[in-house]
Amino acid sequence: MCQDILHKLGFDATKENKKILHDFHKRVLEYESLEGLEQVPLSRFLLEVGVYWAERCILVRTKATQPLGMEELPLAEIWDLL
Repeated sequence: MCQDILHKLGFDATKENKKILHDFHKRVLEYESLEGLEQVPLSRFLLEVGVYWAERCILVRTKATQPLGMEELPLAEIWDLL
Protein backbone atom coordinates (compact mmCIF):
# COMPACT_ATOMS: atom_id res chain seq x y z
CA MET A 1 0.00 0.00 0.00
CA CYS A 2 2.73 2.46 0.96
CA GLN A 3 4.46 2.03 -2.40
CA ASP A 4 1.28 2.94 -4.30
CA ILE A 5 0.57 5.95 -2.07
CA LEU A 6 4.10 7.29 -2.33
CA HIS A 7 4.09 6.83 -6.11
CA LYS A 8 0.80 8.72 -6.46
CA LEU A 9 2.13 11.52 -4.25
CA GLY A 10 5.24 11.83 -6.44
CA PHE A 11 7.78 10.25 -4.06
CA ASP A 12 10.11 7.30 -4.54
CA ALA A 13 9.16 4.26 -2.50
CA THR A 14 12.38 4.19 -0.48
CA LYS A 15 12.58 2.47 2.87
CA GLU A 16 12.85 5.87 4.59
CA ASN A 17 9.81 7.30 2.78
CA LYS A 18 7.77 4.19 3.59
CA LYS A 19 8.63 4.59 7.28
CA ILE A 20 7.69 8.29 7.21
CA LEU A 21 4.36 7.46 5.55
CA HIS A 22 3.71 4.60 7.98
CA ASP A 23 4.38 6.92 10.95
CA PHE A 24 2.08 9.50 9.36
CA HIS A 25 -0.72 6.93 9.13
CA LYS A 26 -0.28 5.95 12.76
CA ARG A 27 -0.39 9.60 13.82
CA VAL A 28 -3.44 10.72 11.79
CA LEU A 29 -5.37 7.52 12.51
CA GLU A 30 -4.41 7.68 16.20
CA TYR A 31 -2.59 4.35 16.54
CA GLU A 32 0.30 4.42 19.01
CA SER A 33 1.77 1.20 17.68
CA LEU A 34 0.91 -1.71 15.44
CA GLU A 35 3.25 -4.11 17.19
CA GLY A 36 1.46 -7.09 18.64
CA LEU A 37 -1.91 -6.20 17.12
CA GLU A 38 -4.07 -9.17 16.29
CA GLN A 39 -5.45 -9.66 12.79
CA VAL A 40 -8.77 -7.85 13.29
CA PRO A 41 -7.33 -4.56 14.65
CA LEU A 42 -4.54 -4.66 12.06
CA SER A 43 -7.05 -5.23 9.26
CA ARG A 44 -9.05 -2.28 10.64
CA PHE A 45 -5.92 -0.10 10.44
CA LEU A 46 -5.34 -1.08 6.81
CA LEU A 47 -8.99 -0.37 6.01
CA GLU A 48 -8.70 3.07 7.62
CA VAL A 49 -5.55 3.81 5.59
CA GLY A 50 -7.41 2.93 2.39
CA VAL A 51 -10.40 5.07 3.35
CA TYR A 52 -8.17 8.01 4.33
CA TRP A 53 -6.66 8.11 0.85
CA ALA A 54 -9.92 7.31 -0.96
CA GLU A 55 -11.42 10.41 0.66
CA ARG A 56 -8.60 12.30 -1.06
CA CYS A 57 -9.34 10.67 -4.45
CA ILE A 58 -6.42 8.25 -4.30
CA LEU A 59 -7.49 4.63 -4.53
CA VAL A 60 -4.91 2.32 -3.01
CA ARG A 61 -4.56 -1.20 -4.34
CA THR A 62 -5.34 -3.83 -1.74
CA LYS A 63 -4.99 -6.81 -4.08
CA ALA A 64 -2.30 -7.70 -6.60
CA THR A 65 -4.97 -8.08 -9.30
CA GLN A 66 -5.91 -4.39 -9.10
CA PRO A 67 -4.23 -2.24 -11.78
CA LEU A 68 -2.14 0.84 -11.02
CA GLY A 69 -4.09 4.01 -11.68
CA MET A 70 -7.44 2.28 -11.26
CA GLU A 71 -8.99 5.51 -9.96
CA GLU A 72 -8.75 6.85 -13.51
CA LEU A 73 -10.71 3.96 -15.02
CA PRO A 74 -14.51 3.89 -15.33
CA LEU A 75 -16.12 2.31 -12.28
CA ALA A 76 -17.83 -0.29 -14.45
CA GLU A 77 -14.40 -1.59 -15.53
CA ILE A 78 -13.02 -2.01 -12.02
CA TRP A 79 -16.12 -2.79 -9.96
CA ASP A 80 -15.31 -6.52 -9.71
CA LEU A 81 -11.74 -5.70 -8.62
CA LEU A 82 -12.75 -3.61 -5.60
